[in-house]
Amino acid sequence: MSFIIAIIVSLTPTPEKPKANLSTGKAALASAILPGTGQLISGVRTRGEAMLWADGVMWLGWAGFSWYRTSKEADARLIASRFAGADITIKDPNYYRALERYKSSTEYNEDIRRVARELYPDDPDAQRRYYESRGYFGEQEWNWSSDSIRIYSYWQTRRAARAAGMTVSFLAAGLVLNRLISAFDCLFFLPEKPLSKRVEIKPATGQLGIALGWRF
Repeated sequence: MSFIIAIIVSLTPTPEKPKANLSTGKAALASAILPGTGQLISGVRTRGEAMLWADGVMWLGWAGFSWYRTSKEADARLIASRFAGADITIKDPNYYRALERYKSSTEYNEDIRRVARELYPDDPDAQRRYYESRGYFGEQEWNWSSDSIRIYSYWQTRRAARAAGMTVSFLAAGLVLNRLISAFDCLFFLPEKPLSKRVEIKPATGQLGIALGWRF
């Protein structure tokens, strides 16, 4: 007769009395608000401090890059106003993207007219409405003094603002993720126990072999 040893990993949580009469739910809520606080209250100092410091660093980074993005966007608009005569009171982001791509509003409007003809080849009224709704006229017109300023000053400044904005988004996601990780840690891994008390070896149920159990 041959003997088969089966190792079955079962993740069956076993309840444990929390430290300092603090429920895991309250610890998780505290960590969801401010990462690491649930761990600190429960006596797990190392992880709690690490999460708390990480949150502080990410908040500082978020504030710094947010300021930098706003500053660069303002710089780019001032460049457009000074060297292209652009109307920087406009809020539409498409206007500032058009300033990157076209030397003048005349070039931009001609491109809009071409698109209108392609979209509505047999409808002059639809072409006119499309052109008038998407073109820039009057005080909205611009004309760059040189392509080098448009590309190397305006576009590069806007590019720096976009890069800072992407970093802000990543840091915001990191702040949310840090809270989720901290709350999850409180729910399933606190109170902290030595590894020898968290791993359980017992006979497998229903078959020959052993099972490894993990106590949360």
